[in-house]
Amino acid sequence: MLEPRSRRGFITRFLAGGVAIALFATIAAATVALGTIDTISADLAAGGKAIASTELKPASDGAPQTILIIGDDHTGNDATEATGTIDQGTGVPLLHADTFMLVRMDPQQGQTSILSIPRDLMVSFSNDGNYYPDVKFNEAYAVGGVDEVLSMIKQYMPGVTVNHVIDFNFSSFIGVIEAIGCVYIDVDQRYLNPGNDAYLAINIQPGYQRLCGSKALAYVRYRHTDSDFVRVARQADFIRQAKEQLGVVGLLTKYNQIAQAFGKAIRTDIRGSHDVYQLLDLVAYSLSQPVRHVPFQVSNVNYPCDNEDCVTSDPYLIAQSIQSFLFQNPKAAPPPSTPRHAHHHQKAPTAASEAALDLYPLSAGVLTDALMMSTNVPFPVVVPNVQTGTAIPMDFHPYTVTDEQGTVHHGYRIDWSVNGDGGFYGIEGMDWTDPPLFANPSGTATIDGRSYIFVDNGGSYQYIGWRVGKILYWVSNTLLDNLTNQQMLAIAESAQTAH
Repeated sequence: MLEPRSRRGFITRFLAGGVAIALFATIAAATVALGTIDTISADLAAGGKAIASTELKPASDGAPQTILIIGDDHTGNDATEATGTIDQGTGVPLLHADTFMLVRMDPQQGQTSILSIPRDLMVSFSNDGNYYPDVKFNEAYAVGGVDEVLSMIKQYMPGVTVNHVIDFNFSSFIGVIEAIGCVYIDVDQRYLNPGNDAYLAINIQPGYQRLCGSKALAYVRYRHTDSDFVRVARQADFIRQAKEQLGVVGLLTKYNQIAQAFGKAIRTDIRGSHDVYQLLDLVAYSLSQPVRHVPFQVSNVNYPCDNEDCVTSDPYLIAQSIQSFLFQNPKAAPPPSTPRHAHHHQKAPTAASEAALDLYPLSAGVLTDALMMSTNVPFPVVVPNVQTGTAIPMDFHPYTVTDEQGTVHHGYRIDWSVNGDGGFYGIEGMDWTDPPLFANPSGTATIDGRSYIFVDNGGSYQYIGWRVGKILYWVSNTLLDNLTNQQMLAIAESAQTAH
């Protein structure tokens, strides 16, 4: 059996690579108007020595492409191959990568899929006459760089053809985020840790907010109370929300700053005008398509190996992950609509029907706490009448957020914990009715006189929103989509003004 050893969880993960893809998508939308293909090619070349590998296979124009994004943990000013400092005891390079993310843009499927390979996946390989049995996946990068990583993908993930690779270091991430203009994120819970040698300091409240620089980096690297799988899901959500925010206008005014930070942060095989045009043409289409996070399936999340907590998988589970990554295109279709002003009255949900969905009346004290919070919210606070059976109310947080035009908006978030491991869903309200969060809804439906806006991430509702005058309310799923579509809709339908 294959023995992947999913990460112990104390080093950083991906992130910047996702910003790279979102940035490419924005650049694509403006490329034709600006005539900047050659300029972009030069900026990519500024990242350092080009990556060349026989394992990379060119794609034809308009065909799906799979890009390998590697997020390495070196902190120098320029992008370099991660084969530097040597451990004198083992002879193995100390520099590792935190992220191995496959991003597939597929116009035939109408979506962008993301599959993160666990950095602690147990593999065996040979390099330069040496054999490395039962080692972590990221050891392949430390020993043999990009070539060995591509070889491992070919060996352990048959059917996946990698067309391009982007090696992104963390040192320039803050510069890229600040050049973009920060990212609006719907934060699912309170993130608080004072920081020490193993953890990055973080203090972020729940709710919709603008994350910049070091705060954004701390958010995507957070691991103190989460598993590695939750972290990956949070990073995929960060990509989705960043993609909705980026636009041509921002690029036109900030291109030079973005290119400077971006060029120094990467190494890539993408060179020449044809390669750039081919890729940008594809991601320009992908800009309006959903981003789908595909979980890497594992069989054991507490496998002991080298005094660490690792995970195991097997060829069958990995094949299922690949199948979903390459071919599946689940849709979370909105429920049937009814006319906005139709005289339509649904039956009130019964206790039996709610119980069938694992929904029950709110915990004692929720309404009281919501009313106390409402004194700091300048519009009616809405709460659902039901919650999931395992949910524990956690936060009642009023907040303010400034939009891109400088207007200050008020909002609130109430969230519930459903499993203690990335499982926080919530209900929010905000007097900003058109935030980037709902810029590209996947559908709308009017039910019992209320017009809902649906945002899905490929099969699951991530957000269900509705507007009441100049106020936007919405229900948010957990990062791991713990709530079913039926539960999400039932919670949204039950929402009423607290009084």
